[in-house]
Amino acid sequence: MSDKKNVCITINSLVDGGAEKQSILLAKALQPYHKTTLVILNPEPIYAPRLSVIEEDKINHIFLSKNPIKKYFQLTGFLKKNKIDVIFSFLPADTLWAAICGKITGVPYIFGGIRNSQMSRTKFMALRFANNNLLNYTIANNFAALTSAIDFGFKKKVFVIANGIQIRPGLQKQKTETTVITIISVGRLVKQKRYDTALETIAKLKNSLDENYRLHYRIVGSGPEEEFIKAYIEKQGLQEEVQLIQNTQDVYALLETSDIYLCTSSFEGISNSIMEAMNCALPVVATDAGDNTRLVINKKNGFIAAIEDTEALAKHLHHLIVSASTRAEMGMKSYKHLVENFGYEAFQNKYLRLLENISSFSIKDGEVQVE
Repeated sequence: MSDKKNVCITINSLVDGGAEKQSILLAKALQPYHKTTLVILNPEPIYAPRLSVIEEDKINHIFLSKNPIKKYFQLTGFLKKNKIDVIFSFLPADTLWAAICGKITGVPYIFGGIRNSQMSRTKFMALRFANNNLLNYTIANNFAALTSAIDFGFKKKVFVIANGIQIRPGLQKQKTETTVITIISVGRLVKQKRYDTALETIAKLKNSLDENYRLHYRIVGSGPEEEFIKAYIEKQGLQEEVQLIQNTQDVYALLETSDIYLCTSSFEGISNSIMEAMNCALPVVATDAGDNTRLVINKKNGFIAAIEDTEALAKHLHHLIVSASTRAEMGMKSYKHLVENFGYEAFQNKYLRLLENISSFSIKDGEVQVE
């Protein structure tokens, strides 16, 4: 291990999102080896479970003021006082703050973040400016985002480090014959997740199954599309089959009592929700969005279908529903694939290796290369 570095990790706020979860995970991964501080740019909103993790893991952290002027002086003051060597940022807003304040205070290495292959043109332009003029590098958490960034004119200072996840003790899915099948989707209730596609798929699946089977479809999340989704459930006549669950404190408890995970997104980065499903040994049926094909190996630990292809999605779900052995086998392959490629240790080692070789690494095919 190289000399200890002073590391700053920035995130906008502590909302219930994937980037927020990953920023905390990175702080936990680095703090045994480097002096690490998680800097939260806005004091509100706060998703209580995120703060609980920070406190339980004793992660060094500070909150900045919501007032932009005060925030600027707090952040530049912190960077100077703590002689920060490296900044890691995750989202567009905190990447811009880190880029500007880090450049002004002379931080040697500033890494921005990009997590979606699709975003507003304004955000893409702001991140491109930061990448090409202020940042040392941009870290994408998925290859779809990397490709979009390069196509949009980012200089080739972009590479991928995938999300990490803390692996849970192996959950052996029993090869249980049952006629009550629980399918689950987890994610913000936003257009990107295409819950209309999911509900159309469930409706077609319901019509294709033998009358002895009973479906239970859980949608877990909250967001601006709530009323639309409720109306769409009624439109599809799925009031008895669909359960909308909001503000849950234990997603894993819901995943563990489900049989199949369904993702119908139109675009993604790398899906934390799919990884959580794999962590519970679930087979996954997903659309070909973002890096879903890196998580779901078609016909190995689940199935991939084209975006909006409700016929194919329903067919794949049907195949899993009628074969308990296939569900169990694919579920265990999900877990094994997650452990080998996306586990906490793999995530931690990638960042530690990056810091150890920060002045000498190269990028090849979107990945860090060290001699």
